[in-house]
Amino acid sequence: MVSAPAPDDAGSLRQTGPAGAPAAAARDAWLAWTIGGSLLVAHSAVILMFNGMPMPLPGGPLVLVAVWAGALLVLAFGIRRSGSVVARRPLGVAALAVAAVMPLVSMLVWSVVPLDSADPAIGVMVGQALAVVELAALAVAAVAIARGGAVPHRLRWAPLIVLAVSAGAQIAVQAVAATAPDALAQPGVIAFFMGATLLGTLGILLLGILAIVLAPRDRVRSDETVQVFPPVA
Repeated sequence: MVSAPAPDDAGSLRQTGPAGAPAAAARDAWLAWTIGGSLLVAHSAVILMFNGMPMPLPGGPLVLVAVWAGALLVLAFGIRRSGSVVARRPLGVAALAVAAVMPLVSMLVWSVVPLDSADPAIGVMVGQALAVVELAALAVAAVAIARGGAVPHRLRWAPLIVLAVSAGAQIAVQAVAATAPDALAQPGVIAFFMGATLLGTLGILLLGILAIVLAPRDRVRSDETVQVFPPVA
């Protein structure tokens, strides 16, 4: 004879087997958002902490690159096919994957291209090419997030807005540097330059916090148990 599983103190049964699949998917989605958001927060916090100064730990830049890549890959693929911010659509996943590995690619490229090259234009061209590829990948990923339907309506445009503000500030700085190089010595312009360089980091920090705060924890709680009969008085 097979006996029925005993209810817990609340008079409910834990979902198991196929019946527990929705609850497991909700937990995986919550975990993906929490891990990805936490990695984004850690990445931004370290950058803000050192503020352009060399990291004291050996291999620190490589660890920072790995944290960035881990955050984007977790948010792109989710955990066990749940929690992808681009709904696992190929274009969005590919864009996030490219954006994830671009810092590592940049490190490898700069280890090959000499910074003191006889022709400094080569370094400028290489740097701009790497920046354009990463910006394009982030833009495609942001649009995929906005249109994918996996992110709540109130949050889905946030990555694109953060990217637009950060890119706009960087373009403004580059324009000032190209048209009026002497202006970079003025205190006001220096403050604007420093603020523009921090906008991207602050935006990433904000997105990480939003991912943690808006992770689907309510669905995890509601789907965790199924009421089968009222509790005994």
